Amino acid sequence: MEAEPPTVEAFVRDARAFLDAHAEHRPDGFPDAMFAQFREIADPEAFRARCVGWQRLLYDNGFAGLTWPRDVGGRALPSAYALAWADLEAEYDVPRGLFGVTLEMVGPTLLAVGTGEQRKHCEAILRGEEVWCQLFSEPGAGSDLAGVTTSAVRTDTGWRINGQKVWTSEARHARYGYLLARTGPSQARHRGLTAFVVDMATPGVGVRPLKQMTGGASFSEVFLDDVDVPADAVLGEVGGGWTVAMTTLGFERFSSFGRSLGRLVRQAAELGWPDATTREHFVDAVIDQRALAAFEASIHRRLLAGETPGPKAALAKLATGKVVAELADAVAERLGNRLSESGSGLDDWRLVVLSAPAFRIAGGTDEIVKTMIAERVLGLPRS
Repeated sequence: MEAEPPTVEAFVRDARAFLDAHAEHRPDGFPDAMFAQFREIADPEAFRARCVGWQRLLYDNGFAGLTWPRDVGGRALPSAYALAWADLEAEYDVPRGLFGVTLEMVGPTLLAVGTGEQRKHCEAILRGEEVWCQLFSEPGAGSDLAGVTTSAVRTDTGWRINGQKVWTSEARHARYGYLLARTGPSQARHRGLTAFVVDMATPGVGVRPLKQMTGGASFSEVFLDDVDVPADAVLGEVGGGWTVAMTTLGFERFSSFGRSLGRLVRQAAELGWPDATTREHFVDAVIDQRALAAFEASIHRRLLAGETPGPKAALAKLATGKVVAELADAVAERLGNRLSESGSGLDDWRLVVLSAPAFRIAGGTDEIVKTMIAERVLGLPRS
């Protein structure tokens, strides 16, 4: 008989004790985890080692995969525990940026649609042994995933893949990739796609990091030239890639940045806002941040009640981009040319201003998300 789980209160006490022992408590500091992917990293391998070490530490102490099944190394706890952990961990500086896509999108997708063998990757993920990347976007198919042209053609032993992916987070650190390719070129756009698991060490896979204007290089181009994968690399059903991708994007498009943006707003308040117009722009960002936090809290209550967020959760993704953009514009007005001065101590705010556009693009552009909300939430007809 399995032991009863601790109460949420007891879990939080244990979690806080663990975090106090292993991380710096900065409840009102800059929310670096939210912007880590945009930072310039002087030593990528040292960064990788810190993230891997932290993930292994979480696993060894029972704080990894809180809601994941026990057969893959998780604790099979209700979502209340994961939400409590997320709220608590947000108060600490922890090196978890490398595993964002792996834990929040790839892992849940493997659990939802993977075979028994594919699910075994989940335990390696929780132990910090595998970083994954998501090979979706292409130069001609960003938010429009139905426009994917990377091809997968049957061979005697499996599939041969050719094409190019772009804006792939952490591809240079990834052991495996979760790829969307076209296997039915004569079928309708959404019906001719298949998802695959790709070993990134396979001959023909090339990774080229992309330097961002923020100085970071967490995104990469990935080239696939006659990449052979086995038949059992198919994730889900052949021709069912669109359904698998939508499962993944359901995890991605519910952000939970309201609390982190609250920290950022409190930091911005310390800049002082003597100009009435600029101050009004800042207040607009504050109001929208509080509305986002309240909306996310309502989603969390639904999760705790055993409900699924549904398509309405996409509103949080849309609002996150809006709040970051509003705050970045207000800060740029407030600080002006000082943002471009070296040694000004304003590196964090420069990072916010330069990375703001990405929040309205990554995970689906605002236009794509608005269309989805119009169709699935408001029930409006397609044009």
